[in-house]
Amino acid sequence: MKNTFTALCLFLLLCILTVAATSSASPVMPADQAAAVGCLRSINTAEAYYSKHYPAGFSATLASLGVPDVGVQPSASAAGLLDNSLTSGTKNDYVFTYTPGVKDSSGKITSYTVTARPVTWKTGMWSFFTDETGVIRWTDQNRDPKATDGPL
Repeated sequence: MKNTFTALCLFLLLCILTVAATSSASPVMPADQAAAVGCLRSINTAEAYYSKHYPAGFSATLASLGVPDVGVQPSASAAGLLDNSLTSGTKNDYVFTYTPGVKDSSGKITSYTVTARPVTWKTGMWSFFTDETGVIRWTDQNRDPKATDGPL
């Protein structure tokens, strides 16, 4: 019962953070771009929680942060931290690509990167990058965003 309550509280917190992140985004940023930034913030929050509660460090896949099957308790392979529409890799006309870092000597994943690119790029669209630092970076060029791009 305690695990279910904790998971529910975390889910509600992530929902609130996503709404707050989306509504606090720059007013000139189109809605789909603001939603992508909100998703990246949710991923960063979920990864921080995951790394504190599972011995593997950060997750091995984006799907590991998703919701487990009905009746199944959250675990390292389905932590119940993000909705499955995001952990599928495509949401709000953006493709999210998650890459775990290499495992350290104790077997923990100590880093990760996530990129968010528009499904169909056109002039004026932004692509985003984030990693375990939580900083979200962006580019308006038709290329993969990277750690050296400017922060939001």
